Amino acid sequence: MQQQLPTSIVLEKVEMEAQPIPPKMQIDDLPDYLGKVFHFKFHGQAMEYFGIWIVNIVLTIATLSLYAPWAKVRRLRYFYNNTEFFDRFFDFTGLPTRILMGRLIALSIWGFFAVAGYLEMSVAAFGGVVIYLALPWLLRATLRFRSRNSKFGNSRFYFDGKTSEAYKLFFLGLVITFFSWGIFFPVVIWFYKRYVIDHLYVGQLKFKLNNSWTDYMTATLMPIVIYIAIIFVCSMFLVIGIASQTRMLLTSSGYLFGAALLFGIVFIIPLIHARIFITTWNSTTLGYSQFKTDCDQWRYAWIVASNWFVKILSVGLMTAWAEIRLYRYQVESLSIRLLDDPNKMRNIRQSDPNAIAEEISDIFDLDISL
Repeated sequence: MQQQLPTSIVLEKVEMEAQPIPPKMQIDDLPDYLGKVFHFKFHGQAMEYFGIWIVNIVLTIATLSLYAPWAKVRRLRYFYNNTEFFDRFFDFTGLPTRILMGRLIALSIWGFFAVAGYLEMSVAAFGGVVIYLALPWLLRATLRFRSRNSKFGNSRFYFDGKTSEAYKLFFLGLVITFFSWGIFFPVVIWFYKRYVIDHLYVGQLKFKLNNSWTDYMTATLMPIVIYIAIIFVCSMFLVIGIASQTRMLLTSSGYLFGAALLFGIVFIIPLIHARIFITTWNSTTLGYSQFKTDCDQWRYAWIVASNWFVKILSVGLMTAWAEIRLYRYQVESLSIRLLDDPNKMRNIRQSDPNAIAEEISDIFDLDISL
């Protein structure tokens, strides 16, 4: 005798079979904006931001840095809220009170090592080693906090990198840098970029870095090699000028050598930063969508170098203008060929991390950014 199915299961099966099978989505049903290129926009203005910047400086000094968390939130919100993509704006949702608690703990740690180091130098050295060894943890915790409190439209960012992986890459980078005498330090930059980008999400869409360490070797070392070649050629002219004892030749070769040195001091580091920026974003995808940047490395380097001079000549008062100028160029050089629908993004459930690591990074001036 066959065993009969329960009546509830039979009815459920009949209902499922009665439901029409949805047709496959046709290409014509796809939104017309998919496959098109969309550019990022920045709407911030230097004079507008200057008001925020100068108030932040004054209140931070007046409150002995207790206002710093509110200053940070105001600054980040200004840049985020004025950055637009696909008719949506970014936002930073971190609470200044939570950041203040992290800052007080960070200041306590800094104060302990500062006072103890004043009494005993070995304690100061020990404190430096502790902070250095804590870098991977600081990196991961700061990225989690910053991502959790960043939004694109209604979709939150999310970072799922592990502390163990951060320490693995940290010590591997130390070994590579030490045994290569620093020549392979660009590999460490690649480790860092890959760790940050490959573990970052916005909504359910995952970022991915699709290049190799050789791209960062080329981006970093090529300007240095070219600069060394220029210095060598200029040095040869200088030697010829000295040997000939011709005043005109000696003067012109001296000016040429000085100009080459000045070029290296002013432009090499900004040029390397520009090439890393271009290499990173041109190799980054979000889901199936591809980032691209039309950033010109020489213009980027000029903006950074001229910002330095302007800030020095203005005794720091043009810092707000310089920040807006560089950020605008970076953002507006970026575009995405959109293959994922922004209207179908959904959030990943995540915990709310504390701000301790974020504030320790600030107190000890550790720049943790993409």
